[in-house]
Formats: sequence, C-alpha cells, structure tokens
Amino acid sequence: MIRRVFAALSAVALPLVLAAAGPTLASAQTGRISGSVADSANLPLAGAQITVTGTSLRSVSDDAGRFVISGVAPGTYEVRTQRVGQRAVTMAGVVVRANEETKLSVVLGRAPIQVAGVVVSASRRTEKVTDAPATVTRLDVRDIENSVGNSFGAALKQVKGVDFIQTGIMTVGINVRGFNTAFNNRVLQLEDGRIAVLPESGLPLGSLTTVPKVDIASIEVLVGPGAALYGPDASSGVVTLTTKDPRAYRGTTLDVAGGSRSFFDIQGRHAGVMGEKFGYKLSAEYASANDWSNHNIYAPIAGTTPSPELNADFNTNVARGEGALVYYGGRPGGRVELSSGMSKTNTLGLTNLGRNQILGWKYGHAQLRYTDQNWFAQAYHVESRSGQTYQLNGFAQNRLRFPALSDDSVRALSAFPDQAAFSAAELQNTFAIPGLDGSHLTWGGQWRYDDVSSKKVWLYDAKTGENVTFTNKGVYGQAEIPVTSMFKVVGAARYDKHDLYDAQWSPKAALLFTPVEDHTFRVTYNRAFKSPSILQTSFWYQDFTPGIGVFGNRNGFVIKNAAGTTVRTIDPISPESNTTWEAGYKGIFGGKFYVDAVGYASTLDRFQSPLTVISNFLTPAAAGGPTFAYDGVTGEKMVGKTGGNQIALTYFNTGRAKIHGTDVGLRYLITPTVEFNATTSLQKVDHIERKSTDPAEATAFNSPTAKYTLGMNFAEFMSKHLGASWVVRYVSGYDFLSGVNIGRIPAFATGDISFGYKIPDMNARINLSVQNLVACRSGTTAANGWIASGRTEVFTQDRKCGFGVKHVEMLNSPELGTTAFLGLRIDR
Repeated sequence: MIRRVFAALSAVALPLVLAAAGPTLASAQTGRISGSVADSANLPLAGAQITVTGTSLRSVSDDAGRFVISGVAPGTYEVRTQRVGQRAVTMAGVVVRANEETKLSVVLGRAPIQVAGVVVSASRRTEKVTDAPATVTRLDVRDIENSVGNSFGAALKQVKGVDFIQTGIMTVGINVRGFNTAFNNRVLQLEDGRIAVLPESGLPLGSLTTVPKVDIASIEVLVGPGAALYGPDASSGVVTLTTKDPRAYRGTTLDVAGGSRSFFDIQGRHAGVMGEKFGYKLSAEYASANDWSNHNIYAPIAGTTPSPELNADFNTNVARGEGALVYYGGRPGGRVELSSGMSKTNTLGLTNLGRNQILGWKYGHAQLRYTDQNWFAQAYHVESRSGQTYQLNGFAQNRLRFPALSDDSVRALSAFPDQAAFSAAELQNTFAIPGLDGSHLTWGGQWRYDDVSSKKVWLYDAKTGENVTFTNKGVYGQAEIPVTSMFKVVGAARYDKHDLYDAQWSPKAALLFTPVEDHTFRVTYNRAFKSPSILQTSFWYQDFTPGIGVFGNRNGFVIKNAAGTTVRTIDPISPESNTTWEAGYKGIFGGKFYVDAVGYASTLDRFQSPLTVISNFLTPAAAGGPTFAYDGVTGEKMVGKTGGNQIALTYFNTGRAKIHGTDVGLRYLITPTVEFNATTSLQKVDHIERKSTDPAEATAFNSPTAKYTLGMNFAEFMSKHLGASWVVRYVSGYDFLSGVNIGRIPAFATGDISFGYKIPDMNARINLSVQNLVACRSGTTAANGWIASGRTEVFTQDRKCGFGVKHVEMLNSPELGTTAFLGLRIDR
C-alpha cells in the first residue's frame, strides 16, 4: 500500500517538477531584498508577510524566518513586515541596486491583540486576510488557548458564517450555510494538509482527532464553496488545523484541568531541536467526563412495541497523541516532517436513525510531508476501527426480539464492525509568474485510494463479499494576476474523477478591487460539488433494526406496489452541485477596526437527501401502500437477511434549492489590550423544488435563519497578569428533519466567560472558564420524546432566562447546562 502511495505521488510530481525546472525569465536590471524575521526572544518567525510598500512585491517568511523578494527595480523603498500576533514594523530608506542583494533583519515584538493578519486556506498560499478572495477566519494560538474548555471546538463559536452545534461537554458539530443533517459531511476538515475524515463514513473527524488542543498553532475556517482548490468534500466550507512547529514552539507544556460533571483533562507537549537541522515533538491528552444525558424512546415501525434506549453510557473519554520528526534544510525554507498519531474514543454519536454507542473507536494516521517557499508534497495513510460500536435503537429492538440471548450477543446484532483505511498523496507548486509583477500560479494534483471492510455486516461487502474500494484523482490550478495597481483577477479550476461517478469540474473566478491598501471589494463565483459519501453509495444493512433495511444507492431503485405496478423510480445518487455568487468587502480602519462583510446567493442542484424512507410494506392500501423497493439494475428485491420484507431507506438526489444570505464580522481594538468583536449571519431559503414523491425531509433546510455573537477579549484586565473574555451567542429557532429526527430546535442564547491569571515566576497560567453561565430558551423539545419517522417531537413554548437554564442545540441530544472548568498550564 505504501508503495502505491509513493508511486502515485511520483506520477503526479514528475510533470510538475519538469515544468518547474524549465527556464524562467528575469530582468538583469533588478535587485532583490532578503533577510530574516524573528521575535523579541530571537526565535525565527514563520508566516510573516513582507511587503514593498506601494508595489505588489511581497514575500512570506519560512519556518526559519527567512524571506526573499526578487525582481525589485533599483530605488529607495519602504518595507513593511507584519504577522498575526506581532506588532507590524515598517523600515524606511531601504536601498535596492541593480544586480545586488539588500539584506534586512527584522524583529517583531508581541502585539497584545491584532485585528487582522495573514491566512493560507483561501488561495493555498500565505496572503493578507484583506487580499483573500473568500471569507476566511483565522484563530491563532492566543484565540485557541483562551477558548472555553479543553477542546478546540469551542474556539469556533465566534466564527462568522458557521453554525456551531454543541451536543455534549466535548462534542460539537459544524455546518455552513444551511442544509444540515444528523450526518453532515458538507464541510471538509484538514489537519496539517491531510484530509481528516473517517473512511468508513466520510464524516469529518471532529472529536476523534489525534491532535491535542495544546499542540494547535492555528485554525482557519473558509466559509463557502472551496472545491476548486480542495476537492469534492469542500462544497460548503473548509476547516483547517495546523499544529505547532518544533522550532517555532519549543519547550515543554503541561495543562491539567477539572470541572463540572466529573470533567478531567490532562494534556502535554514537548518539543525541541537538535542542532540547526532537526526538530522533534510529542503531544498527548486524556480527557473524560460524565456527559449531559437523556434517554430516547424508539418506535421503529407501526405495530411494534416502543422501547427505551438500553445501556446508553454517557461517560465520555478519549485518549489521543501525536509525534513528529522534522528536518530543516535543502531549498530555501525547506522542511521535511514525518508524523503519526492515534486516538481512542468512547462516547455517543447521533445518526439519522437514532444514536450509536461508540466503544473503543480507534483512528490513526502516518504522514510524510515536504514544504518550502514554493512546493508542498505529502503522502499519508489513515486507518480507522470502530471497536465494539453498536446502534442503541437496534439493541433495544433486538433485546425484545431475542430475550434468551446474552447482551453481548444482542449487541453483536446491532454492531458496526469495520477495518477501514485510505491512502493519499498530493503535490502542489506556487510560483510568481515571470513578467507579470505580483502574479502567482498555484497548481497541483491529488490521489486517494479507499479500502473499507465492514466485515460483511453493514456495507456493500456484506452483499459482494469483497472490500469496498475506490480511487479519486484530482488536478487543480489557480492564477492570481494584478490587472492594475487596484484590480486583481483570480481564476481557478479543478478536475476530479471518481470511480463511482462521472468526472466533475469546479471552476472559480474573482475580481478584487483595492483602492487603498487594506481595503478590498470583491465579487466571486464558485461552482463546487459534493461527492456521495461511502454511506450514500455503499450502505447495505439488512435488518438494521427488525423490519428496517438501509441500502446505498449505487444502481437506483424501482418502487412497486403489491400488484407489481411501478409507482416510482429513483436514479442512482450522483454529485450535488453548489453554485455561489458572492459580493464582499474587507477593510481595516486606522489599524483598529476590521470589517469583513459578504452577501451570497447559492443554487444547489441535484440536492442529496438525508437518509429517507423510499418504501414501506406496512403502509395501508388507503394510503397508497404497501410498497416494496427493487434494485434499479438487477431487479433484486430489498429484503432482510432471512428474506423478510423491509422498510427501505436510502439516499437520493432531489430537486433544486436556492438560498441567499449575509455574513458580517467586526473586530475593534478599544485599546491595545482590549478587543470587541461581533458577528452576524442571516440566511433565507428562496425556493426549494422537489419531486412530488419526495418527503419533506429530502430538502429540509435544517439551519437557523439568524445567528449573532458578541464578545470582548482583555489581554490585561485590572492587572497586567490577569486576562479575561466573554462571549454571548444567539441562534434562532428552526425545524429539523433528518431521518427519524423530526421536530423543532428552540431559539436559544448563551453566555460564556473566562479568566486567565499569569504566574510569571513559574511561567504558568491559571484558567477559569464557565460555559453556558447564563442562557435563554424559547421553548423545550421533549428530551425523552419518541423517535419515529412521521411523528413530530413535542415542542412546548417555555421562555426562560437565567443562570443555569438548560437548552438543546440538536434533536435527540441532551439539554446542556452550565459547565465550569479550572485548569493550570505550565510552560517550560
């Protein structure tokens, strides 16, 4: 398998390396500016942007803090250096002579708070956030460390345009611009450049990540279609985690925290260097909690006995860790890293058909990557094992069905055994286009091979006896060309070919207008697509619960009545497209006030439904039944393992949906140490088309129409050693229809607060944070209600505000109350 990964990487790399090795055009009458960037402790700073003021010439410092700006015409210039978290420095009177090199040494002091900086995810290269042709929010080390709790998820609460959904003390969900489901894979998660999804489901890794919070250097959230550069799973957005470099973040960190509901977390990190060329790091975490709980009642089909969930265990725990070796050398900024990580998780997971008891779920990866100022290459392998995970509703029904069996035997009837893996490789190159001042071209290719077995239980290998395997290949390119000193055009395109569906194109175009520095207006066009997940194509679980079968939609289905007459046909599931137009503005006023505002209009074609009932053999004749599902190619009837009739559920494409909305983010530095921030997002469904035979949940919006956040950060609060922050979040109420999860999520507002006290003599910090300190809710949805397709959860108007008020953020998940965390962090 490893041989196959590197063979694919070489096949992608060879033509690009040959192209890059060709001659470049350069003027002999120019000079260049080079140098290094360091912090006040003389440690190298990566990611600093160096700009020749009044020109489009710029560079970005590498991991060693070095930079080079070529093609500078002879003259005297002003050079500005800036980086997130550091005070910007401007050097005047920099003289450049023809055919000579001017060297600079820049030292950036720590800025208490900075309104904006540089991002990577918008163009897959470092650029100022105001120049990025997309809505991107970057959270740096300070934002992550100051977030509530010991998971990185809470840091995403204030990201503009993001639906943040908390379902437990350590579990959250992320959605962007509508059409959420209980199983949502419209947002792509990346970790150090690798795709962070579960191969057996295609779902984002989320809380199963191998990365402890203490090792996260930054999080970037790109809102909106990102398929042109990132591929088929970035139809709505991209969340990118970047871990800390051993040379830039060396030393030892220990973080221990405890809190409400028996919460306990210990995590640590150690990193160092060996000489000038080698670095290393290790990080690990163990966390546990007695999570908020509720017990659902499940009625799968008419006429069966309703049964409560049995043996649901709300004691959540996770162990995770990573290690890396780094070599610094070769080309300017060259860096080779070999890393690996693992996690093991016990928790509860919400699905479209109830909840799974996740027991001993293991996830691991190994990655080799190379980066320099122009090249990025990686090869990695991911493996996942579901352990003893089983479906709670199935367990409850099978317990009634087989009373003589042991609990272990009944669990086995509802289990999700697997042995899942994928291997991937990527090569990317970015370079300045010769003869076009300030222009850049980024291009590359990706390859991925998935090999998944459900041990012949619940995926297509249960039908065929062979592992589910497929390959996806993609190539992409993006050009950024300044037309004048004020106008820049961006064009990008990506071509993807998957074994199971037709090739897809993802184009992107943008026009940016910058009348003055740090003020940019933009118009962008994106067409992204969402590939069907492995669940949508390869589910094959007969008797998921007694009388209910879940089937992937590779071949389509024919639905017939008892007389054998066809009443409906369903095509094989295919990619869903998302065409989005955006108009936006980003600007910084006086170095204190940052505005990022965007309006968008999106059209989603061939909308992919959540898991939906397509036939029901128990439907009475008066209601058009009974109905039965047959394979659209082979004509095979969908039956249970012993040949019994099944209520069939699957995924399919329905009509077209049109939405529009706006996302706005504001940051204002009241003083150098006090920051105010606010976000608002409004979205509305303009039109939804669906076939007359499609149920309402097939195109359910499942998202709030309005959400707001307000917050303040105090780098120094009444004392230079005391910091503080608070955030208030409001989410409007909305209906939610996804599989058997049918009901209303009430509107709610919550307030969090945190304090941090530095102990200089110990180089330590005490953190106190309280989540959901105060809350308001507009009503309640029955926490112990029925979960049955066709029955709406009981919603009661019950407006209430105050300390300790509970609220719910997802159907059939527990109500959330106040949680306090107290921790000690020591850095050495």
